[in-house]
Amino acid sequence: MATGGRAGPRWTVGAPDARTRSIWLTQLVLAASVVVICVLVLALQPDVFTRWSFTTGAFTIVVVTVATLAVPWTRLPHLAVLAVPFIDAVAIALMANKTEQRFAFLWLFPVMWVAMHFAAVWLAGLLAMIGMLVLLEAALNPSVNAALRIFVVMLSLTFIGITAHLALRRTRALRRLLRRQARRLTNSLERHSGQERRTVEILNGIDTGIVRLSAGGRVLTVNDAYARLYGLDPLDPSLPARSVEYTSLRGMPVPLSERPFNRAARGETFTGASVWLFTREGEWRALSISAKRLSGTDDEEEGILLLVHDVTALTQAQLEREQLAAMASHELKHPLTVMIGNAELALEMDELTPRTRERFESILAASERMFEMTNSLLTTTSPGFADEESLDDIDLRQIVIESVGSFRPTAAAHDVEIDLRLDVPLPVTADGFRMRQVIDNLVSNAIKYTPEQGRVRIVGVADGSDVTVTVSDNGIGISAEDLPKIATPYFRAEEAKQTASGTGLGLGITSAIVSAHGGTLDIQSEKGVGTTVALRLPRSVGATPRVDEEARS
Repeated sequence: MATGGRAGPRWTVGAPDARTRSIWLTQLVLAASVVVICVLVLALQPDVFTRWSFTTGAFTIVVVTVATLAVPWTRLPHLAVLAVPFIDAVAIALMANKTEQRFAFLWLFPVMWVAMHFAAVWLAGLLAMIGMLVLLEAALNPSVNAALRIFVVMLSLTFIGITAHLALRRTRALRRLLRRQARRLTNSLERHSGQERRTVEILNGIDTGIVRLSAGGRVLTVNDAYARLYGLDPLDPSLPARSVEYTSLRGMPVPLSERPFNRAARGETFTGASVWLFTREGEWRALSISAKRLSGTDDEEEGILLLVHDVTALTQAQLEREQLAAMASHELKHPLTVMIGNAELALEMDELTPRTRERFESILAASERMFEMTNSLLTTTSPGFADEESLDDIDLRQIVIESVGSFRPTAAAHDVEIDLRLDVPLPVTADGFRMRQVIDNLVSNAIKYTPEQGRVRIVGVADGSDVTVTVSDNGIGISAEDLPKIATPYFRAEEAKQTASGTGLGLGITSAIVSAHGGTLDIQSEKGVGTTVALRLPRSVGATPRVDEEARS
């Protein structure tokens, strides 16, 4: 490109591409060889320059070389460059004329050029043209050894051309294979980098603090949640943390050797280590920390994974629940004590009718059970209620009979019929108090959600190694959408809310008690048709399974 200016025109030439440089280099090597030969001939046999063919051939190669340097090969077709080796072959034939083929070795240059960069058909064409030139030269200059020279020259050129062509094909095939493998490796590296980047994003997106340590205790990975909790420098996580760990809320600092991080760095594994962390923002955070061992791979050594869970909300909820339980227990004890005392005083009266006495006894029994449940609020930390010391061999049938007896007045008031069928003992090993709580809840729900003139049926069966009590009603039922949720604390279906009051805790507590005793609670219901609840418990170990008369026969 030319540009105007005070210094005159200035031409800027772009750098040649790889193909153009290859053409230049190949032709320049031939031209340089011809120039060296001409200098040697001029020094040793100057009479050769008197032959017009030699001079013409050498001049032709020089001219073709200059043209090769000037032609814009990027604008021409790929096969256009074939004109250069073919013209070179003719020029070499002129130089070798009447020299007994002493310069025939120069044909190696165009033959190698075509063999290494073009298809076999062009190599065959070049060899055929060289053969015609050799035959023509032999016809013009006959000699005794002409045939032998032709055979040697053509055989050598053919062998060298084919060998070079095949070698280049193998080289190109290997190059393509290497390129494909390089692309695969590049794609694998990109996928690996992408997966690693997504893994880091996922780790940084969760609330759990994560630290990966090497077997020697060196920090390999720290996610954002851990860095935020401990106030680490994101550029250098190995620097000391700015948050301090304490043994308890506003307690003493955890000794350096006992801190979870240092324990994990020593190779220890543990679960649920509890500490209180005072952050650099001045907040107290309750942490549950675990350390797990990571197995090594071919590329990575074994290590330790430190997991830090922020359980502040859960801990505060636990504290609030304990406070609520303590308050409820304290507040309920007084009215229950009054109810129990008055019921006992009333039962001492001689003028009570049997019916009235029975009702006061029911009130006293229910109040005493309520008082015992109130006392257990402070000692029960989970809804499992499985205390080995409170388990005993009992007859569940008697508990069902007493529970149904206490609810018959309520059923009569709602005009609900209770059909009780308990023909055999129901021996189980259980907490009698908790089993009464379960049966009361099932019977109470059946009566509560059954409309007037409805029916509640209770059947007890001892079958094999299990004892089953089935409570069924023809009440409002439960929809298929709400059935999986009924054991969820505080959940109540819309139909239940409209029918009767409640807290939504009964079935959840009942299910937990049954599970703690190794039993199951199967609930089947259809909206508008009714509900059937099957309580199944393991039979007592010492109890003998009942065998029917039909089975004996």
